[in-house]
Amino acid sequence: MNRLPRSLTERANRFAAVLILTATICMSSHPLATAADRTGKPVPIPPVASIAQSDFGMAATGSPEATEAAVQVLEKGGNAIDAAVAAALMLGVSDPDASGLGGMTHMVIHLADGRTLVLDGTAPTPLGVDPDRLQELKEAEDLFGYALVAVPTTLAVLDSARSRFGTMDMPTLLAPSIEVAERGYRVSPIQIVWTNVYYEHILTTEYLRFIAMEDGATIAQPGDIVCRPDLARTLRHIARYGVSSFYRGHIADLIEADMIKGGGFVRKSDLVRLRVRETYPLHTTYRGTEVFTVRPPGGGTPVIEALNILETFPSDFLAEDTVERHHALIETIRIALADRGLAPQGPFQMRPDSSPALSKDHARRRAELILPGKVIADSDLRAPVDPECVRTGESTTQVSIADRWGNVVSLTQTLGRSYGAEAVTPDLGFPFNSLLEGFNFDKPHCPGYLQPSVPCSNDMAPTIVLAADGSLLAALGAPSSNRISSIIINVISNLVDRKMGLEEAIEAPRVLYGGFGPDRKPSVEILDPITDADVDTLEAMGYTSIERYLYPPVSRRCVLFGGVNVVGWDADSMTFVGVGDSRRWGSAMGPRVVPVRE
Repeated sequence: MNRLPRSLTERANRFAAVLILTATICMSSHPLATAADRTGKPVPIPPVASIAQSDFGMAATGSPEATEAAVQVLEKGGNAIDAAVAAALMLGVSDPDASGLGGMTHMVIHLADGRTLVLDGTAPTPLGVDPDRLQELKEAEDLFGYALVAVPTTLAVLDSARSRFGTMDMPTLLAPSIEVAERGYRVSPIQIVWTNVYYEHILTTEYLRFIAMEDGATIAQPGDIVCRPDLARTLRHIARYGVSSFYRGHIADLIEADMIKGGGFVRKSDLVRLRVRETYPLHTTYRGTEVFTVRPPGGGTPVIEALNILETFPSDFLAEDTVERHHALIETIRIALADRGLAPQGPFQMRPDSSPALSKDHARRRAELILPGKVIADSDLRAPVDPECVRTGESTTQVSIADRWGNVVSLTQTLGRSYGAEAVTPDLGFPFNSLLEGFNFDKPHCPGYLQPSVPCSNDMAPTIVLAADGSLLAALGAPSSNRISSIIINVISNLVDRKMGLEEAIEAPRVLYGGFGPDRKPSVEILDPITDADVDTLEAMGYTSIERYLYPPVSRRCVLFGGVNVVGWDADSMTFVGVGDSRRWGSAMGPRVVPVRE
């Protein structure tokens, strides 16, 4: 049953209160609570999931500050769109390695009137991009710096959502972020993990290192307070002069001057030309549920095809913890990723997608390739995608919001790599994305082949799932590059086939497939009921490079399975439920008072 027991309510409330009051995670009682990574700094392991329950709406995000900002908006009578905007802006303050004004954002919005739509914030390439220069950087393995920056879309997407579907003005939604940027936020374990991973690169920057580490050299510990005064000034400027300043005014001038100085390709003309596209979502049904996600050049296509393939298997088969189920999950996503190139990849108008890769008939034919105990040969995967064709960074974050009026938002945003291109305009206080790294500079057959003004192909797939009665089963999404679609289908199958509640569905061990180039492989979390013996059996089938993740994971390994911050409606308890994924220290909370619109 999709039910959060009432006995968990007090636990959820206590946990949420601890997050908001201290914004720190302590596991000192665990014998492996910390582990030294290559810099010698201790890195905490994940705690249990953050769980919340409320009668009045729900928010689940990648940081407690962002969740609190969303809840404050809901309590003041704002809707889910308002709350999602406030949370996304706050993540640029409190989760600066994964998102911010220099990144890109996708939103799937289900409105109270029954409409479902997508705001496509795919970052376009600058008009003046130089593919030869980018190819030189790729060959030199020097994929950092201003040359990797695509046109930022996050602020444009958030403002478009607010102005069209929200109820509050931008200064109101910016206010929580300004306050936290000025007084400081408590550093989270996920930020420490990524700072450790990119520590050597960050140290070489003159400005970014003071965003990642307040003294510019020492990696923080959980609970350390970091202030962002430069970002606070930028946010105040936007609140006063409007979002237009970022794309047409003073901020745009500063960005262009810094790009020219740093060797980047973004210009004010690129910012002026930016338009947020509204599109229909990709849609399928899965055993009576309705699933909505983003269209190409976003990453929703593999999610849709994978669910269509899984639907050809009996639900009872997928409900059991067996090696056969794990094999089916791996082969399903292998097929879906191979077929991704069959879907049109260019800019889309507001029309349903007609790609044959998304049909139920196509899925039935492709499912015939999955035979018990057999690994599909690469040569048998029709139209296989070159392993280097689609590449986006691992540092991404998910926001899921529902309000009491029936509006739902699933929002995913990213900078590409952690801290993006590791380029920051002095005095503006936010990192720029590294999304041009995702282009394939020398592969014309790839969907992300580099051309001026073409949107960056990416793997983000924010998704909304409605139950058969139209109620919200789950608003979810995930980080972790091209493992995203695999993560999402794991969770949806847990909810639908295995009848798990939200917490159990999120915390269950995952069987994924993804990676880049020769590193594309299955990845398995070794956690009861999945055992080493199960993985041995999979390897005997022919998977020779399965990556095993033992618990408790340490350092970077703790985040590779994503962070599925999810909200849903529990029909049994008649309440909203939220879960923040423990793998990336997610946070969930619902309004504590009845929201009243003025």
